Amino acid sequence: MFFFDMKDGVPLRDRVGIQFNTNLEAIEHSHALAQHFRDDSLTDDQDLEISVVNALGREIHREFVHRDHADPETSK
Repeated sequence: MFFFDMKDGVPLRDRVGIQFNTNLEAIEHSHALAQHFRDDSLTDDQDLEISVVNALGREIHREFVHRDHADPETSK
């Protein structure tokens, strides 16, 4: 079971979760969620991030919705 918590300053916990067989599948799902938010809904929330948490409560990945690798702030 994996949980997809959202943060934009205030955390929003995913209490339902989704079953995936591997960490990679859960991480790929977070990419799809981020793409959905970029394209269809939360376009004005520049600090939004998705935290992928495994069943043990450990964060295994953090997906920033609006930051890309070319962001000058992250390449310093």
